Amino acid sequence: MKFSDVSRYATGVGSAAVVLAGCTLRQSGSTQEQPGLPATALQSAKHLSSNGTAFTVSGRYILLNGKKFYVKGVSYSPTPIGNGVSDPPGLDDVLRNGNSGIWERDLPALRAMGVNAVHVYNVVPPPYDKPPPQGPGPITNWLNAAWNNGNDPIFVFLTVYFDGKALTNENATRDLANQYRALAEKYAAYPAVMGVIISNEIVKPPWWTDATWWKNFNRIADAARAGFKAGGHPDKLVATSDVDSIVQEGGVDHLAAVYYGEKYGAKVDVWGDNPYRGRTFTGLFSEIQRDTKKPVVLTEYGAPASYHPDLMNTYFHPNTLHGVGYCVPDREAGPLNRHAAELPDSGNPGMNGLVDLVTNNNTLMYNSFSSDGTVSGGFYFEWTDEWWKADPNNPSYRNTHVGDAVFTGHFPGCAYDHAWFGLNGLKISSRKYIDTLEPRPTIDALKAQWAKEQ
Repeated sequence: MKFSDVSRYATGVGSAAVVLAGCTLRQSGSTQEQPGLPATALQSAKHLSSNGTAFTVSGRYILLNGKKFYVKGVSYSPTPIGNGVSDPPGLDDVLRNGNSGIWERDLPALRAMGVNAVHVYNVVPPPYDKPPPQGPGPITNWLNAAWNNGNDPIFVFLTVYFDGKALTNENATRDLANQYRALAEKYAAYPAVMGVIISNEIVKPPWWTDATWWKNFNRIADAARAGFKAGGHPDKLVATSDVDSIVQEGGVDHLAAVYYGEKYGAKVDVWGDNPYRGRTFTGLFSEIQRDTKKPVVLTEYGAPASYHPDLMNTYFHPNTLHGVGYCVPDREAGPLNRHAAELPDSGNPGMNGLVDLVTNNNTLMYNSFSSDGTVSGGFYFEWTDEWWKADPNNPSYRNTHVGDAVFTGHFPGCAYDHAWFGLNGLKISSRKYIDTLEPRPTIDALKAQWAKEQ
C-alpha cells in the first residue's frame, strides 16, 4: 500500500481539540434508512415553508423534499483579527446569539452571493451552551436568521469538533456521542439545519484501518441520528469532512477516507472530501466513482488569495477547462519568505489566476453533478481570511497578515498561505470584534457561476 496526503491538514480548525464532558446518552442501535425517492428536478430552495426541509439521499444525490440539491456553499469560521480558535469570539462561539454583530454582517452578503449552505467547524452542545455567564449561549438566533422565513434560506451543517484520537478512548467516545445526540436533538426542529458533519479531517492513519475506531465513529453517527429522531425531525444528514488523502492498492488510487470508511461500514449519508488540487481536481471524480455510491460533497476547496512580492514566481493557466495551472519558481530567490500580499488585479501572479481557478473548479463540479452526480457541490474555503493561521501556535502573528514559507506549484499565488484563503479580506473597524469585509473578485466569480447552475 502506498499513501499520500494532498490536503492542507485541517486548516479549518488548526490543531485544537474540543472534547467536553458529556451527559448521559440514550443509545440507539438503529440507523436511518433513506427512502428510495426519485431524484427528479433540482431544488433551488428559493422559497420554502417552515416544514419544508426534509433532507434525504437517493443514490449519489442529496435530496431536499425529494428533489436533487446542489450545494453552493462556503466554509464559515469568521474569526476576527487578533483572535484564535478559543478566543471569544473564536471557533467555539462565533455563531452565538451574543455575537450577532458578526453574522448579521455576513448573512446578507452570503445570500446575495447565492450561497445556499455553510459548513461550520464547532458548535458547543447542550448542556454547555447555557446563556452567559454560565456558558457561551445557544445559536438559535443564527439558525433563524439563516433560515430567513424560508426566503433564500442558507442551510447549516453543524459540527462538534474533536481530534480523531478521541475515538480510541471509550470515555471520550461516550462523551462525544452524548454531545452529538444532545446537539442534534436541540436543533432538529430548526429548518435551517441540514445535518451534522462528524468533526473535521479525523480519518487518518493509523486509525483508518482500525475496526474499533470505526465502530466508535458509528456510535457518534448513531447518536446524531437518535438526536434528530428525538427532536422530531429525523430527515437530516450525517456527513464527514475529511483529509484529501490517497492510498494505492494494486496500482490503483483510492480516496482513503472514503475507501476505508466503506470497507469498515461507516454509517454516513454523505461523504465529504477536502481537496486542494489546484485548477482541476486531478483524478478525484474517478476515485469517488471507484470508492463509493453515496453522495459526495467537497467540504473544502479553494486556494489562497496571496503571493510573495519579494520573489519572482510566475503562474500559468491555459484557457481550457481541463488544463492544469502551474507555477514556475524563482530559483535564485531561494525558499519563500513570509512577506505576503494580496494578489494584484493584473500581472503574473495575479488575481485573474485565482478567479480562473474558482471558475474552473465550479464548472467541473457542476458538470459532474449534471452528468452522473459524482459530486453534489461544495463549500469554498473560506468566507474570510483568518490571520491567526499564519502561525496558530504564536499569538504574535494574529495581528500580522503574513504568509507561509512553502512553495506550492498548483496555487495561483505559488504559496500555501494558510491565513489568506478568504473570499473576503479583513480590515479592523471601530466596532469590537466586527472587522470590515473587503470583498475579492472571487465572490463575483462564484456568484456568476452559481447563477447559471439552477
